[in-house]
Amino acid sequence: MPSVSVSAQETASVVEDYVKRNNAANEAMSDKLLAGYEGGSSLVIDKASYASSRKLGDEDYQPFGYARPTFYVPASQKPWFLTTAYWKGKSKTAKEPTYLLFAREGQGWRQMYSPDAFEGNTSKELPQIVRDASGTATEVGQTDTAGLLMSPAAFAKGYAAHLVSKGTAAEKSHYAADKLTTGAASTRAEMNQYARLAESARPATSYPSYALRTTDGGALAFTTIERTRRYDVRQGPERNYVFQKNNGLLRGKYYTYMKMTELIQVVAHIPPKGAELGQVQVVGTYNGIISGSGR
Repeated sequence: MPSVSVSAQETASVVEDYVKRNNAANEAMSDKLLAGYEGGSSLVIDKASYASSRKLGDEDYQPFGYARPTFYVPASQKPWFLTTAYWKGKSKTAKEPTYLLFAREGQGWRQMYSPDAFEGNTSKELPQIVRDASGTATEVGQTDTAGLLMSPAAFAKGYAAHLVSKGTAAEKSHYAADKLTTGAASTRAEMNQYARLAESARPATSYPSYALRTTDGGALAFTTIERTRRYDVRQGPERNYVFQKNNGLLRGKYYTYMKMTELIQVVAHIPPKGAELGQVQVVGTYNGIISGSGR
């Protein structure tokens, strides 16, 4: 039987340790230190970020912390928990929360997800997570469709297609507009005059996904999408080029082609079946380019 395998006191200790070790790793820009407290797609994204920063010579370390943490511990066969907290720098604190999801790997805890809620999504506007009288949250299985518009696994597959403008009109109608998809569409339109774009996206199933039941009967789902984009520069009388700003993995301008692969963590609210709006809403993300090439 699933059970709660971490106490409220331990969750607070895990987050406190995470902040301390994260600051140490960032100051040293150390992959080894990073791997001691991160796992899943978070580790891959942040290792790539370190590699980019080293190549750019961008080593401006700024310590940080988190304020007002709230913990959600589900009954689960595999130990994990979610914390919502507010990023805190030297002089300001974020208005929107970060979702910090931790899972036990071996003898230690690893931060697996850290999507930030989109600007304007304060705690009052975000989906509320169910907790019973004992304070325990309810885990939702990845293939569970009970009372939901779609299962978390179906969301991951459908949203990956939607992100790259694939799928039928009916399938696209399941997803509310969000900053990821509108930003992707804007980039496609903007870049079209300079290069032909070939892109694909899929659920990154090598990294674990998680979900919790929300108070409206829906679910809050965490998953990782892998997206690959290739820009083939349009040749003509003008010498066109493409480039990726502020990324050391793709330095300079590319006059023939540029290809990149990125991991995108998303946190989304899957509404209950029969809900008035009936659309999945992505409420936050954390992402990064993990590889790139071009000439």
